[in-house]
Amino acid sequence: MSSFNDGAQANGRTSRAPIGPDAAERVSAGCYGALVAATTLIGLTETSTRSLVLVVVLTNLIYYATHVFAYTIGGPTDGEPSGWRSVRHHLAVSAPMISVTFLPVLLVIVLDWFGVDRSDSLIAGVIAALVYLVAVATGGAYLRGLRPLAVFLVGVLTFLVSAALVLAKLSLH
Repeated sequence: MSSFNDGAQANGRTSRAPIGPDAAERVSAGCYGALVAATTLIGLTETSTRSLVLVVVLTNLIYYATHVFAYTIGGPTDGEPSGWRSVRHHLAVSAPMISVTFLPVLLVIVLDWFGVDRSDSLIAGVIAALVYLVAVATGGAYLRGLRPLAVFLVGVLTFLVSAALVLAKLSLH
């Protein structure tokens, strides 16, 4: 029977194979998309459901395009495609930035349908996005081979930073 630390290396990381750059970009994009979705939902109390969906999805699409653009102009790394192949590659691996949008928006729509007050359903959507964000960030830290305490700290810091951003946006509304 092996224990968690059987394969620990001298640098303190476990022997799990590190996640590759594509998986790391998916984790990053998922986190970024969750944060954008959460902060976009704030302040949409008076909008129609259709407008809410359009605002959140379009905002994430714009951030997605910016993310892909930034990765593409940053230049290819070793073994990475260049030119249009690079654009297509980053469009594919950054897709979680868009897909993460659907859970909090769907939650808001379902809660609205059940008669929950819009501001309460928006808070539930924001909480769902933040829970997803913390789960993806801690999962990514774990897959990177960080020690359990470091994974826990990543989760706590992710929550604190994202909560601060949400509270800053709330203070504007």
